[in-house]
Amino acid sequence: MGNNLMTQLTNVKISLNDFQLRDGIYFPKDYEQLNSTEHKQKWDRIGKTYYGSQKIEQAAETSPIKQDYTLLTGTPGGTWSHFPVNKSVDSILEIGSGYGRIPLHLSKNKNLRCQKYYGLDISEPLLQRLLKCKQEYDFFPGAEFYIICDSAELLPLEDDSIDLVMSNCVFMHIPDAQIRKLFVEIARVLKPGGVFIFNHSFHNKSCPSHQIHNFVRRLNPVKQNAVYLKQYSADEIKVMLTDSGIAAKSPQYTVEPTQEYAILPQKIKGIPVPFATLINRSLKPSASMRETLAYGYSAYSNNI
Repeated sequence: MGNNLMTQLTNVKISLNDFQLRDGIYFPKDYEQLNSTEHKQKWDRIGKTYYGSQKIEQAAETSPIKQDYTLLTGTPGGTWSHFPVNKSVDSILEIGSGYGRIPLHLSKNKNLRCQKYYGLDISEPLLQRLLKCKQEYDFFPGAEFYIICDSAELLPLEDDSIDLVMSNCVFMHIPDAQIRKLFVEIARVLKPGGVFIFNHSFHNKSCPSHQIHNFVRRLNPVKQNAVYLKQYSADEIKVMLTDSGIAAKSPQYTVEPTQEYAILPQKIKGIPVPFATLINRSLKPSASMRETLAYGYSAYSNNI
């Protein structure tokens, strides 16, 4: 199945020449069609207030946010906490770049440098804010920026052209068939020996919190929230990395559970679950239970 999918996608390629540049963002020529989809409209709505990122547009010149970006973004954890300092690469591709939280952190806190940065996201409001954050904080100074508003499926990049592919908390929001196509595309554009970092990118199918959500979703099959989709096991993630060809490009990698644990969802159908946050934060699972209770998984190259 993996080889058939790779063969099909090899014959379907796009480039940035197939896009239209407008106000610093590359849009596909069929953007009106993309704009009409429920998924795009949902993320445009979410993007307008995502994690309070709109504060950067509202801040006065004297606002502390202007001087300290962490007041806007916080400090990302997980895999990013042990990202090396002073790393330099030619090209970076970020899937689900949002408003630039991760590249801003890596540039400012880790002194990551690059010559070309490609940021892909389906939400136009988030990408507009990414450009605003770039203007305010100048992350990846001197790099060429290619900001692309499109669904994550076909990547408008050359084969073997990207040194570092990264994503943060995104893949759980992408339908299963689409994520498999995207993985084949990531394998195509990643340089041999290149690096991938998918931080907290997969929901853990054994996590009790997700299982409760799944049960509730099945009670109402007609109206389901498409933002949260399928969960995965560690073995399923490894199979996807192998079948797509990503593992062939970066053979030494790790799939590990996150250090966030949950037995109760914080909300069910938008209704807060009493004490769920307090209970989940108090969990200190034994080594044998960590993988069961972990909220999600990260996958990343060992040669970061």
